[in-house]
Amino acid sequence: MMTYTPHGKHLIAGSWVGDGATFASEPASGPSHPFSIGTVALVEQTCAAAEDAFWSYGYSPRDTRAAFLEAIADEIEARAKDHHRQRAR
Repeated sequence: MMTYTPHGKHLIAGSWVGDGATFASEPASGPSHPFSIGTVALVEQTCAAAEDAFWSYGYSPRDTRAAFLEAIADEIEARAKDHHRQRAR
């Protein structure tokens, strides 16, 4: 099982932001966890950050974007393998 515990913040443009307000999840099975509450202001901040990122990422060389996406894929695969190993215990 994953050991990550939500902490009441959102990662926006490299910074953890939020007021710590949370809501409890209602899973079909397993424990409930608190999750950060999103607000209109946080969505607007996120959209502005995404637009800013577009101008640097979108116009970067193709090989730079490909390497970035490969790094993300490698991390996802590593986490999936770890998740499967933990579930097999």
